[in-house]
Amino acid sequence: MLRMIFAILMVSTLANTAVAHGLVPMLLKVEQQAPDQFRVSLKSGVPAAQTPTPQFPNDCLASPPRRSMEVNAHWSVWQLRCSDTPYAIRLPGLGEFQAVAQYHDAEGLKHSALLTRQSDNFILTKAPSSFNTLSSATRSGVAHMLAGWDHLLFVIGLTLWLRRGKPLLVAITSFTLGHSLTLALATTGLLSVPISLAELAIAASLLFMAVQLCRPAAQRAGTAVVIAAPLLFGLLHGLGFANVLNTQGLHGGDLALTLLGFNLGLELAQLFVVGGVLLVALLMQRQAHRLQTAAVYGIGSMAIFWMWERALLLTV
Repeated sequence: MLRMIFAILMVSTLANTAVAHGLVPMLLKVEQQAPDQFRVSLKSGVPAAQTPTPQFPNDCLASPPRRSMEVNAHWSVWQLRCSDTPYAIRLPGLGEFQAVAQYHDAEGLKHSALLTRQSDNFILTKAPSSFNTLSSATRSGVAHMLAGWDHLLFVIGLTLWLRRGKPLLVAITSFTLGHSLTLALATTGLLSVPISLAELAIAASLLFMAVQLCRPAAQRAGTAVVIAAPLLFGLLHGLGFANVLNTQGLHGGDLALTLLGFNLGLELAQLFVVGGVLLVALLMQRQAHRLQTAAVYGIGSMAIFWMWERALLLTV
């Protein structure tokens, strides 16, 4: 009965993160239409109440926003008349969300930047440095791993499944190679898979992990499974990671640096999670069975919940 109650509480607590990717990107687009006129567009995939309002410079006169809707997103558009090119436009109140900011002049896209709660000021007069682009993308990768419950639960399950030095190292490396490959391919447009199918497969990977955790230690997986399973599921999770970046409209050096930094952030967060799980497992050696049971019910319950929800989305 206690196990069932735990499973129900787990599902109820995480129900509001069922999409599992809490960092839905926004797009802030600034287009220079004339020397003193600018069009500012904000595309958001989160509710209007959680969408920040751009803060324009004092020397710019902004029109009332014109709003429109499209599938899974809404637009707000302002017309600016400024005495000169605005130095910067802020997007305060991002919270857990992020936004890609783009500045277009008469020749097209001039530069772009990733805005976060810690760095919400988009400077139009100069492109961000390579270091700032890389560090911002790294922070984004860390935040996405720690806020994406499906990826987080998979890494937790993988760590509890193996726990030992060499097999765990092999599995984590295999998972990293898998998601790094599809993250790069999907983000650069070389691989295209419907995100709804990828999300369903990611949920299925969690169910696989819960089943493995149910198996007794005497039935540990062989080397082939330890390598192949994390690699396969890493390929699937990479598609989920790519969903954060592939709608952001980055190009050239911006894309390369953002991809590198985002992937670096994922790996740093992944190592942090693995270390944390191993520490908890060490401290709970006498309650190892309870820890394993909690993981099985927690991961398995969420896997089934997400599979059901995402399968329903395919029918819509």
